[in-house]
Amino acid sequence: MTNIIKLNKDDEILPLADEMRFKLGLNKVYTKTKDGSFVPFDGGLYMVTDITNDEPIWINGSKFSINDAEYYKAVDVTTEALIRLGMHDKCKVSDQMLEGKRKFIRKFVFDDITMTPKTRKVGDIIRYTVILRTSLDGSWVTSIQIYPERLACLNGMTAVMQDMKLVYRWKHTAGFNVQNLQRAFEVGIDTFQSLKPWFETLNNREITVDQFKSLLKHTMFKKQAQKDAELKDNKTFNWMIDQLVRESRDLGMTMYAVYNTLTHYSTHTPLRRSNTQLHNRVVTDESQIAMIVRSPEWQRLVA
Repeated sequence: MTNIIKLNKDDEILPLADEMRFKLGLNKVYTKTKDGSFVPFDGGLYMVTDITNDEPIWINGSKFSINDAEYYKAVDVTTEALIRLGMHDKCKVSDQMLEGKRKFIRKFVFDDITMTPKTRKVGDIIRYTVILRTSLDGSWVTSIQIYPERLACLNGMTAVMQDMKLVYRWKHTAGFNVQNLQRAFEVGIDTFQSLKPWFETLNNREITVDQFKSLLKHTMFKKQAQKDAELKDNKTFNWMIDQLVRESRDLGMTMYAVYNTLTHYSTHTPLRRSNTQLHNRVVTDESQIAMIVRSPEWQRLVA
């Protein structure tokens, strides 16, 4: 990493908050014996620690590696890739640190990279947005996700979609470098722009409620569909039917309305189905929706 992320000695491009720019360390976990002395805990447990601020984060097994796990390293590499592409001054960023520093999200918003497909809603602007996700404990692989972010939703919030061509994941940090990220951003923009005719195709494909139910039964609710009684009482299934009706008021009963129903569900996770935290449910739900969009049933409906 070079000093390219610095405008000068004091100004940082797309800065990361001080509390998120910390180094990791491993401290042994000790247990107190009967005589009052302390010995290393049997089993080789370690406390993963923010050594910059002297704060414990979580206890992990001895095999855990902290090499290159710090958030600022992923942020700096991503920033340098944007600088080399001349895109660093065309975006705004927002950061989240979750689960006691164990997970991190950075959102890049590019207000000047947009498209306006011809849909039944006038001025239906879709914006180019990028999400960086990573974690200290490996529960999330490091990923760059390119989002087509629709701005004109019924409730004033955004709806986005996960597409196979727009997601780049690194299980290890070896491939997470400036060159690969430059390529990811370049391909992402090209793919983003190419989605305009796809959205317009969805807008021109009409669908019935029964066809939408069949799509859900063959994909996301395949197991539940074996027993009709289970689907009748399924809150998520019924919410999706109701949401399609709401979306269709502006978008018509079209596959574009279906698309926005699915993406609204994946990004807002409106129904609490378990004790899983919201940011984890979003990741899971995005994968489910991507599975639907790639399914043969979806392809038949948009053909």
